[in-house]
Amino acid sequence: MSLDATGYDLVDPPAALKREPVGGVVHERGNHGPDEVRRPDHGERPRRSRVLQVSKFYPPVMGGIETVAWELTEGLNHCGRPTDVLCSHQLPRTVVDTTEASYAVVRAASVGRLLSTSIAPAMVGVLRRLAPGYDVIHLHMPDPMGALAVFAVRPSARLVVHWHSDVVRQRMAMHAYRHLQDWVLQRADAVVATSLAYAQASDALKPFRHKVTVIPIGITDQRDQVRPHVVAAIRARHPGCRLVFALGRMTHYKGFEVLVQAAASLPADCRVLIGGDGQRLPELERDIARRGLGDRVLLLGHVRDDELASHFEACDVFCMPSTLRAEAYGVAMVEAMVMGKPIVATDIAGSGVPWVNRHEQTGLNVPVGDAQLLARTLERLLSDAGLRRRMGEAARRRYLNEFRAELMTERTLDLYDALITSDQTPLRWRSEDRTGHPLTLPPRAATVETEVT
Repeated sequence: MSLDATGYDLVDPPAALKREPVGGVVHERGNHGPDEVRRPDHGERPRRSRVLQVSKFYPPVMGGIETVAWELTEGLNHCGRPTDVLCSHQLPRTVVDTTEASYAVVRAASVGRLLSTSIAPAMVGVLRRLAPGYDVIHLHMPDPMGALAVFAVRPSARLVVHWHSDVVRQRMAMHAYRHLQDWVLQRADAVVATSLAYAQASDALKPFRHKVTVIPIGITDQRDQVRPHVVAAIRARHPGCRLVFALGRMTHYKGFEVLVQAAASLPADCRVLIGGDGQRLPELERDIARRGLGDRVLLLGHVRDDELASHFEACDVFCMPSTLRAEAYGVAMVEAMVMGKPIVATDIAGSGVPWVNRHEQTGLNVPVGDAQLLARTLERLLSDAGLRRRMGEAARRRYLNEFRAELMTERTLDLYDALITSDQTPLRWRSEDRTGHPLTLPPRAATVETEVT
């Protein structure tokens, strides 16, 4: 049995880790070689453009990129735009998962991992077989295997690159990856950035700003997943206490060590709950023990999907203490906004984080790494119920106006339609000395920042 990072078999994950697709749960249809993979029959759905999302992984393997790919695939199919998925498997075989809604998830065989990347050379053969059946290929980056597959296959479809983040840490690997990355950006017909701030600060995107459209990440409203008995149980474990909740992988840029340090300066009736697992969890446990904060800072480990909304509901304030631009957006903040919770986040230069959390409106932003100021800012919110209520209500309004999954889907559809109806030849066929033109989008997408200047 091969297990993912949560310890579960990927072929048959437990129900708690499954996100419910449009038409029901996902079922494995069997093992396939690249030559056996066919684009699924979408039946009587509207013709329009057919879309292939290319993602590093796909649920039940969860992460920021995977969440966006899932929301888009579900939303596009709901809108009648036939959309399938190609991603890496974590097992040495290619499988096709299908849903009752008739969209397919093709997981290309992997031979292992290197630098957090699944090495799945089968993606090349699978994409070569699938590509002629699609009008738009939507590639989520950074993803070396997906980029390599597009480079090798040279599909004639319109290519949309979804720029989730720059490669900011693996500098040695970047020397080899940069040429591939630049080729993909040159080939792209459009580049989607998740915030204007991140796009403007990205060195990689500078030569391609004329192609960039900003489409903020949107998520599904999960208030109906709140379980009152779970909320009551969380509060009962900390009677009379004010609760700060934080969530994320235990990795180098999340800044949880700064939050632990800040917790030492919070009033005695405050509790900090940190959800998530990862390689830095033992280090954080030792830090909490060394500071004698075991009764005030609790590490929850992996928070199950069916209890996540209840944890957001139970808290008084959500905190995102990230320290580096690797935190490109902060989807967990949007999850807090869904529940109408005020946010304390960090003012990371060149990141979308301070744009998502508007200072003095939806919450408060503090300088990176300043534990004392973080503590004072958290205490300001924790001690003022009226301020928490006003900022929480503003956070909920911001979610409804800007960060709903439906808005992300509509804006993406507008982009696809602009590309499909354009009389420009796909960039693959342009001479190398041409630079392309900024996209002109329909009015619906014009409500957000659509161009990087």
